[in-house]
Amino acid sequence: MTYESFRNENLFGVKGKTCIVTGGGSGIGKGIAIALAVNGAKVIICGRRLEQIEAAAEEINIAARDSGHGGQVIAIQADVGNKQGVFAFYERCEKIIDQGNPETLQAKLLSVDDADWANMTAVHCAGPYYLAVNFIPLFQKAPEPSVCNITSLAAFFLARSVCEFSYAQSKAGETQLTQLMAAALQPFKIRVNSICPGLFPSGLTLNAEGDYHKPMAEAHSNIPKGRAGTWEEIAGIVLMLASPAGNFLNASNCVVDGGWHLNASARDI
Repeated sequence: MTYESFRNENLFGVKGKTCIVTGGGSGIGKGIAIALAVNGAKVIICGRRLEQIEAAAEEINIAARDSGHGGQVIAIQADVGNKQGVFAFYERCEKIIDQGNPETLQAKLLSVDDADWANMTAVHCAGPYYLAVNFIPLFQKAPEPSVCNITSLAAFFLARSVCEFSYAQSKAGETQLTQLMAAALQPFKIRVNSICPGLFPSGLTLNAEGDYHKPMAEAHSNIPKGRAGTWEEIAGIVLMLASPAGNFLNASNCVVDGGWHLNASARDI
């Protein structure tokens, strides 16, 4: 028996892997891109706002160079909510990490219009599906290909003051899509898992001053940890799923919410 496989750099290593992070220009997606790049992965981040993703890539590349592990970030402008957007990607893909967020999340409950429903479903369900199935030929060139969808605790309960129906239903759909994709992609030896974050800093939860919107700040009292999560606390789970340590995980949904769901009840709906 060799013990080299238990060394941290081998068990959780992502050096030399090619990863795609959709929505990697801000929020949780940016945190995931940082974690992968500073640990040696080649990361392709995509988004609709070129200026934002290019700025993120420049910032992360500095950190990646300083780490000395050979990682890098490439920014590609693309819309993951349609087939054409998928064709903007290239190179061998070993991991796809979905963290695309539409820009319109401000509508309140019954004021949500048809465009919001369609946009949410396109980005959170159609996008991950198109990405995975279009990249099957490239996945097959990788030794341990996998997909990690970033869903949301909103898939399981709806806090009226925090999120709205179109977002919640799309994340519930993405969570179930993970199971369907895991089953459908078995013949290609592609693992599909999802991570379900609770409250984390992002463009959806923070105001222009960098503080949590009032409903999010009030939600802290329902989280046993008494605070929101940090990017590192999501990125660590992604590293595990993208590394050899996660090779035996398939069709799993990892809830990372500090225990928030323990205090969710019908009163939140």
